[in-house]
Amino acid sequence: MSENRLRDSFFSTYHRFEIGDEESRGLECVELLKRLLPHIQPESWTCRFALGGVYVAGKEADAITRISPPCRIEYYEPRYSLEGAEKNFPAFSPEMILYQDGDVGIAWKPAGLPTTAPRDQRLFNYQRFLSDYLGRAVHLPSRLDTGVSGLLLFSLTARMNRHLQKAYERKLIEKVYLAEVSGEFSGESKHITSPLGRDPRHPILRRVVQEGGESAHTVVRRISTYEREGTRLSLLQVEPLTGRTHQIRVHLASMGYPIVGDPFYGGAEAPELRLTSYALRWYHPYTQTMMTFELPESAQALWLREHVRQLHSFRIEYRGDKRHESDSCS
Repeated sequence: MSENRLRDSFFSTYHRFEIGDEESRGLECVELLKRLLPHIQPESWTCRFALGGVYVAGKEADAITRISPPCRIEYYEPRYSLEGAEKNFPAFSPEMILYQDGDVGIAWKPAGLPTTAPRDQRLFNYQRFLSDYLGRAVHLPSRLDTGVSGLLLFSLTARMNRHLQKAYERKLIEKVYLAEVSGEFSGESKHITSPLGRDPRHPILRRVVQEGGESAHTVVRRISTYEREGTRLSLLQVEPLTGRTHQIRVHLASMGYPIVGDPFYGGAEAPELRLTSYALRWYHPYTQTMMTFELPESAQALWLREHVRQLHSFRIEYRGDKRHESDSCS
């Protein structure tokens, strides 16, 4: 994997400093950062702290946080201009909400917008935009990677949030993705159960590990295989039965099928990450109905829209219609 490509794919440059000298004790965080990062204009730190991305001893810090060695200082320096920073992220639109009642909603997220506030900034994320529009707190029991587009389930009440959390834990909510990968996917389906751990190259990255990782389970089904410009590609239906960071991306790459457009895990170059949260299916405990949503054509990226149109018999395969006792609202 090209390290330059990997580095260039991040929204920020990660800086990490281990502070052990007593001369730094009692200094304000902003004063120490000015010394540690002299290439940054000193007058810009007010805007930088407002955006976020500064941590002292693992906790988010502000300009006047006092330094107490030994400690670690981390800073995610934006790779975009602070002036007009919002232009680097897709805007929210009310048309993105596909369904809403008093307890729950379903919406779609564009690629390039974080689901929740990431470590490198706290101003531009889907949860905040959605909460500001609805004028109330929004809970997200599951998230999408910044580069992933597609459907998101959100709750608006404590009772529904508790229900959805338990439903996800018990694998009662079907969350189906579509992915375009390099290579001809062998067989019809696979279960990938390799555990995942942190990749030392960057805090956000993950890798398959032999021991000490988190359990992860991904089910993959081949939809079609085709050729484009002399390269064999496959369109896959993917269901993560656990919700680990970058789970689908790492699992597919570890099997030799990196997702097209994935700069983190060796995917072929493309304008976008070709991974979409395409379908959601769950039992609504308060309306007592099975809810099924698939991404409308208007919300599909061009690469996916072309595939769905070509596959006249295309349909998502769900696990089944049986409702477990734990689906109830009790």
